Amino acid sequence: MPIRTLVLACFAMALPPVLQAASLDLNPGLWETTMTRTDPMTGSPVTETNTECVTEKSFDPREMMDGAEGCQLVDENLSGDTLTFAMACNMEGGATGEIKGRFQTDGQTGNGEMKMNMSMGQITMSMDMNWTAKRLGDC
Repeated sequence: MPIRTLVLACFAMALPPVLQAASLDLNPGLWETTMTRTDPMTGSPVTETNTECVTEKSFDPREMMDGAEGCQLVDENLSGDTLTFAMACNMEGGATGEIKGRFQTDGQTGNGEMKMNMSMGQITMSMDMNWTAKRLGDC
């Protein structure tokens, strides 16, 4: 599996808004999320802003694992309005990955961060992601 494909697959698995079994309550509606991540190939920051109609009333990381072969949630903790989690992946071809993150929401705003470390043979990569979100109103 090419490294770029591995990175993109891990990145796609790790995107918000879905994270774990201990779930955070969400306020459904139109949400705007701004995410900044480091490009693992160049180290440069990449920022994207998306608007999405969220219909879910909770944020559950286990749903993120649907179809993610070789990955498992190894830690989760819900404390008040903050959810922390860790995932470990053993992928085809001997690649491994570790993902740790945090997500917080008060129902109208949210923020979080995630750190991904991946190894395939002698090659290692890391990617940091930070995001902020705000509810704009009803869909």
